[in-house]
Amino acid sequence: MADDAREHWEGDVNEAVRKEWKAETTPFERVQAILRATSTPQYAGEIGDRARVSEPTARTHLKRLVQTGHAEAVETTQGIQYKRSRQTVAMRRIVELHRELSREDLIRGLRRLRTDINKFQDRFDATDPDDLAIQIEDGDAEKAWKAVTEWRSLAEDLDIAKAALALYEFDPDAGSDRSGADTSNTGRGAFAESSSNANADRPNLSETA
Repeated sequence: MADDAREHWEGDVNEAVRKEWKAETTPFERVQAILRATSTPQYAGEIGDRARVSEPTARTHLKRLVQTGHAEAVETTQGIQYKRSRQTVAMRRIVELHRELSREDLIRGLRRLRTDINKFQDRFDATDPDDLAIQIEDGDAEKAWKAVTEWRSLAEDLDIAKAALALYEFDPDAGSDRSGADTSNTGRGAFAESSSNANADRPNLSETA
């Protein structure tokens, strides 16, 4: 075929994909999708631009998502920003852990988390992170606040692991053996979305206690 007979499309591929996305989804679906991918608070106008909707439309849908617990509103001096809710992130992690880890893996992970929490309790003679925060003095503030952050992350991980384990009580396939399931994603740590300050010491639930 001669070159002059060939048809070449010289349009913007990204723009074509965006147009297709807009044509196949509702404004609410696009706002929700953008919110799920947003880890830092943003104004309705910013989310609207990315979702291909007007600012008033984005704000209307974001308010709805706040009411249903899928988003959080953050007051600023310039207006209200929105971000995905902690509950939404936590539920996603709970489902992921339940899907990727066996009951035995979760039980071992819970033991490791409890052991690590007990170490903080013994080290600082405190019952929980808030108790430690009250005891902090200026002389050791930096190390103590780092410990508070790590301890809170462990406590959050413990709650999420408990919830993931509890799902087995409602799982019709709970009796099946998932110990051989692919857990390659857990090599990065079972709780990768928690506070980055504690990631270095984050336990991997697939490890033996």
